[in-house]
Formats: sequence, C-alpha cells, structure tokens
Amino acid sequence: MRPPRRQTPIYARPWAAGRPTVTVLMVAVLVGAFGAQWLLELIEKDRVVGPTNWLMSWLALDSSAAAAGAWWKFLTFGFLHANIFHLAANMLLLYFAGCESEPILGRKHILAIFGGATLIGGAFHCIAMPGYQLVGVSAGVAAVVAAYATTLPEFEVVGHLFFVIPLKLRAKFFGMAIAVIGAACWAANIQPMIGPASVLFGSAFGWAYVRQLGFGNPFWWQRRLYERRQRTQRLARMNADQFVAEEVDPILEKIARQGIESLTREERRLLSLGSTKVAERK
Repeated sequence: MRPPRRQTPIYARPWAAGRPTVTVLMVAVLVGAFGAQWLLELIEKDRVVGPTNWLMSWLALDSSAAAAGAWWKFLTFGFLHANIFHLAANMLLLYFAGCESEPILGRKHILAIFGGATLIGGAFHCIAMPGYQLVGVSAGVAAVVAAYATTLPEFEVVGHLFFVIPLKLRAKFFGMAIAVIGAACWAANIQPMIGPASVLFGSAFGWAYVRQLGFGNPFWWQRRLYERRQRTQRLARMNADQFVAEEVDPILEKIARQGIESLTREERRLLSLGSTKVAERK
C-alpha cells in the first residue's frame, strides 16, 4: 500500500531516531486493547452465572449513553472491536496512512485528526444510527486515510485486494473509496456496529482538517479566482501602448466584423479600461 520510493516528497520530515511514532503507538495500544477484550470475552463465555455481554453493555457507545450519564462510553468504545477482521482492517489502514502522513503533518496533527474524528464521529453515529451500538475507531481511521489522500493526492497506492488481486490507484481516489463505502454501508444498513455513518463523517473531518492546514489541490473556483487575480495584475502592469495592442485592437477588429452589440461584458470593461490608460498617458 506504500507509494513507490521515487515518489517520496522532498518536504517529508525524517523520523526521529529512537522516538516511536504516534501512529505505531496508537496501533500498539489498540491491538493490546483488543487482546484484553478477547480475554475478557473468553472468561465471560466460561461463566455460568452473572450478566452476559457485560463488556459491550458497559463500554460500547449507544444513543442512550449521554441521557443515562454514561459519558465514559464516548472514550471507551474505540478500544473495542466487533471482531478480528474489523481490527485488522482498521489497523492496516491506520498504519499505512499514518506512516505516510505523520512525517508531513506532524505527531500532534495526526493525533488530533484521529482522536477528534473518533470522538465526534461517535456522537454523529448516535444521531445518525441511534438504534445501534458502536465499537472501534473506524471514524478515526477514515479521517487519517482522508488526511493522507488530501496531503498526497497524486501518490499511487499499491496493494492487493483480498490479498490476491493487484490494485493500484491514486491516493485521492483511495480516500474517496473509503468515504463511498461508508456512505453505501450506511444507506444499506450494513455492519452498523462498526459505524458506517461515522466513517463518512471521519472522512469529511480528516479532509477538512488537512485543507485548513493548506494541503490539497485547489478547488475550481479557487483556481478561477487565482487566474482572474493574475490577469488583473498583468493588465495593471501594462502601459497604454501594450494594452491597446494586446487587448483593445482585437476588440476593435471584432466590432468591425460583427458590430458593437456583439461585445461581451468583459470586452466592454476592457475598452473602458483602455480608454482610462490612454487618458492617463496624455
């Protein structure tokens, strides 16, 4: 899933020697938490008396948590996972996307993206899918993937679908795919326990967070405004002779061919600006 070495960005900061990354620490903590979950669930199955499924009841997030005063569930649900496949998918995505993004964004921003999306994504799940419990950090992982796709949109993600089918696509499309899968699962009510609605929110959160840091390709209206600003500055730098030769003469030729009524608003504005420049020269 890592991009080719030749695509390594020149602005990527090297890893600090002997200092564990936030991404690796998060993966280690979550894997350890799942190990504890598996052990406790194994003990629960061997019990003859006592409440069943108590771990999920006490730690998984549900829509009644806030009303019941169980605020700790907004922190504990991320340490649980539905099954080993849920954990593996989250940890693989978190590791690869986080390892590529952290040297560029920094430890604090990766932690803020992951933690913020997980916490707020949990609240969003309670609103969007109130009848289902939520476990796992899918929202936080989706946010990190979206941050990676926004920071390095043109990188090629190379991997294998189902560990068999070769897969190669740009990072920006990979990030979009995660968001689309979350939206589709939410609409079809597939795997509600892993929070497909929160996955969609997490993708939007990670994208917006990184955009406000200044990463990502400009939107079409931003490109349009930039081009218009550049053109305005170029016209302002022209002297009267240059302006007449490059801008006014073609408009006068158009008037001679098609009449003055054929002029657009922009062409009329250029004629007025040309008159101003000529008057200033005199």
